[in-house]
Amino acid sequence: MSDLTWDRLGAIAPHDLVSPTLELHWAAQYLASIGQTFAKPAEDDSHRAMSWDADLRAFVSAPMAGPYPFRAALRPTDTTLLLIDRTGAELGALPLAGVRRDEGYEWLATGLATYLGGAPPSIGRPDYDMPSHAVSSGAEAFSEPTAGPSLEALYDAAADTLHQLANRRPDASDILCWPHHFDIATLLTVDDGSADGVTKTVGVGMAPMGGGYDTWYWYVTPYPYPAHERLGELSGPGRWHTEGWTGAVLQGSDVVAAPPEEREGLVRAFVDEAIESAVEALRSD
Repeated sequence: MSDLTWDRLGAIAPHDLVSPTLELHWAAQYLASIGQTFAKPAEDDSHRAMSWDADLRAFVSAPMAGPYPFRAALRPTDTTLLLIDRTGAELGALPLAGVRRDEGYEWLATGLATYLGGAPPSIGRPDYDMPSHAVSSGAEAFSEPTAGPSLEALYDAAADTLHQLANRRPDASDILCWPHHFDIATLLTVDDGSADGVTKTVGVGMAPMGGGYDTWYWYVTPYPYPAHERLGELSGPGRWHTEGWTGAVLQGSDVVAAPPEEREGLVRAFVDEAIESAVEALRSD
């Protein structure tokens, strides 16, 4: 991760990232479509999820099943859709500015036909609910990216923080970005339920919006939700959210209000403290 990532994170205020984030969310559906159509299905729906590739500075889809594990990728900085091979080498690139959604799918299908042979394949599209945006109807084209560097910094910082957490936690799942909510997260298994049949987990991640919040935030969510009185008080700007769902929340506005050199430490301190509190609440509930 670049030393400038946490600095660039605050270049655009969280409330000014809302529309660019929604547009990027819709662009990410190309990757979910590749996973849905061509990857080996997974019970947890992770075949439609993406990972963050720090070298490519891009979201990357699940690999296609079969002898040619091509993947689609999406680079936030310039909102460019890519086809890549198993090594990450580019097979083709489509800047999405001025491109309508259907045109992007046509480009993907044509590219796959070029490398796989045969007619352009039919690419399925996810059927889950998505937040509305001008590009969703297909009438509007993707716009020229202006917030791309800030969105890249947001997800790059989140992925790096989560990888460092996972490296310390053998109970951490793969770090994935889920296309329906566009959050990037890992899941810690506190208790696998072998003794009483109740699996206890703590989800840790960064969500760009949703869950009652209009802008991006970090969350730490124990499950099953423990009694609220068992949740320990958090220091710093983080707080417990208990309406509709239960989890510790650190809002992006609090992160970027801190000096750039303190932002990474602020997030990591929040995550570590909230995990400790969540685990204790789960074990005592």
